[in-house]
Amino acid sequence: MTRYAVIMAGGSGERFWPWSRSHLPKQFLNLLGESSLVQQAYERIINLFDTQNILVVTGKEHAALAREQLPSLPQGNLIIEPQGRNTAPCIGLAAMHIRKREPGATMLVFPADHLVQGQAEFLRCLERGIQLASTAEVLVTIGIVPTRPETGYGYIEREKDALPGTPLTFKVRQFVEKPTTNIALAYLRAGRYFWNSGIFAWQTDLILKKIEQQLPELYRGLTAIAGHIGSDGEQEAVDSIFPSLPSISIDYGIMEKSQEILVVQGDFGWDDLGSWAALAACFPKDQHKNVIKGEYVGIDTTDCLIYGQGLLIATLGVQDLVIVQAGNAVLVCAKERTQDIKKLVQSLKDQGLGRYL
Repeated sequence: MTRYAVIMAGGSGERFWPWSRSHLPKQFLNLLGESSLVQQAYERIINLFDTQNILVVTGKEHAALAREQLPSLPQGNLIIEPQGRNTAPCIGLAAMHIRKREPGATMLVFPADHLVQGQAEFLRCLERGIQLASTAEVLVTIGIVPTRPETGYGYIEREKDALPGTPLTFKVRQFVEKPTTNIALAYLRAGRYFWNSGIFAWQTDLILKKIEQQLPELYRGLTAIAGHIGSDGEQEAVDSIFPSLPSISIDYGIMEKSQEILVVQGDFGWDDLGSWAALAACFPKDQHKNVIKGEYVGIDTTDCLIYGQGLLIATLGVQDLVIVQAGNAVLVCAKERTQDIKKLVQSLKDQGLGRYL
């Protein structure tokens, strides 16, 4: 079967405010290295897929940015959402595009904004997932071997025995929501739980059948759009219909309600980079356990992430903080609260302070 890859590059990256802004969200930032996260995601799979078979989904306000950063992406392979509606509509729209091109194709789906350190093992897991998905009517996901009792991720519980072949693959017993610290510790000790990476492989016809069965309202809207794909009126149809589609994740809408799911065990240095604290863990620390980027002077400062863009940051007698200066805004946040930065962003919206977003 023909294989396609879909890179999900939507989202506003609000947890990385104030560096990530509405006009330049985190997937288009050089958070790690000399290229942006979406560029790294694209380069990561370029040898596994024909360029013509790589699709990128992003928001209308970032389409020009995506084209600028991915110049080798074929013009017709950028799918533009007029409004974010979560992952199920995003994946469903991409599936409709693929089915229009090649009925019966297998598709791989993954987010643009993740950290992957072990490229070779990552590709081995993707290849295994694609092969499994292309030969049977199964939904395949990549599960990450947990390294800590992480409460910010969903988990996947596997069955006891592995299926034949490598990398190790198991039937899925259940998907589990983000746990408390004690439960996450229990998962870590049990040894049969994976982090949910949000990376999937399946036959295009199968995922659309699942959407039709479990999310019929979404399927009706996608079908209405599908009739216009490839025509001059395609984007107009998407702009008209897509914002009215139900906003729901593929995990909640499909995966948690399905039975025939396999999980490929992944152990390749993965993180979803969901917060400043997660990003800090990717960089070396100084003798005081601080991560410093930019011009900085500090005394009695420990275990902080300090990031500046052009202005001096000075600290005295603080610990366990995230301090970020970017453009016209400064963030000071307890490390343990970085997942809540979205609340700050919402407060800025509520107070009419959009110039800082």
